[in-house]
Amino acid sequence: MKKTINSILIGTIYTMATAVTVQADSISDTYRSMMGGIAYYLNDITLHSGRYTIGTDNSYDIDLHNISIPGTYFFGDESQSMRVFVTGAVGYSDYEQNSIDFKNGSIGDIDNEAYYIKAGGGLNWNITNQLALMGGATLLATFNDSSYDEKRVQNSKIDELFNNEDTTMLYDFFICAAYHPKYYGYKPYFIGSVSYIDIEYDGDGIGSDSGISSEIRAGFYTKELTRVWDMPIIAEVYVRGSFVDNDLAKLTHFDSTFTGGTTFYWKVGEKIPFKLLKELDITFTIQGTTSNTDMDGYNIGFGMSMLKF
Repeated sequence: MKKTINSILIGTIYTMATAVTVQADSISDTYRSMMGGIAYYLNDITLHSGRYTIGTDNSYDIDLHNISIPGTYFFGDESQSMRVFVTGAVGYSDYEQNSIDFKNGSIGDIDNEAYYIKAGGGLNWNITNQLALMGGATLLATFNDSSYDEKRVQNSKIDELFNNEDTTMLYDFFICAAYHPKYYGYKPYFIGSVSYIDIEYDGDGIGSDSGISSEIRAGFYTKELTRVWDMPIIAEVYVRGSFVDNDLAKLTHFDSTFTGGTTFYWKVGEKIPFKLLKELDITFTIQGTTSNTDMDGYNIGFGMSMLKF
């Protein structure tokens, strides 16, 4: 399991183009489906970057663009079996949907811009040099500014929820187990994690959503592949499956996603004279994703990280 000393990913772009019908028993349910889905996507690192397409049997299109700067810091020395860590992110997202249907009408050209901040932490326990446990909690706050251009139903509740500024709070309580042996210079790993997620919305009578999300991931880090300007490049190859229960699937419009990809790490920190930046890497990721609801997507992006295995 890689031990992140201070990871940074700059300029991550996430675009999800979907076709999803949002028909609910009430205006509040429709609002929760939209805002809860946005919060879940922004909180989920599996779908944090790239371009994704969901195909269904209707023509309601959704686009979600995201730019974020996340980071994690582990306190103490790697020789310690237990280490406290803090993690967080700041970012901006833009959500656009061409139509939302209600029982007695619809609205069109819905737009939601949001600035968000994520903060939390926990404890990392290296049981052995190959087995680790991690647990913690995070809070994601999204500050939303919603509007729409077309209105084909008269209801003051629609203006209150879909043409307004509000806040959505997502609480994520997680536990993670990792096995990371070493074989002939390669560093394979196997990771499993489970999260309990609770989403709270602004407004009287809106309610909340909660459910279980889990992930299984396997991969390996290679030996040094080559050197550029006398700085080594290694690669990580991985596959990952993410799953949500029925309650969260109402927000995400899928209950499982499967991802495969490769990340290249150029270890430029070796040439930097500052100790804090000695583990700095420039990264390049190629990733593809599919799901049980015909979602197909890809991610190609650059970033920076500071990692120790």
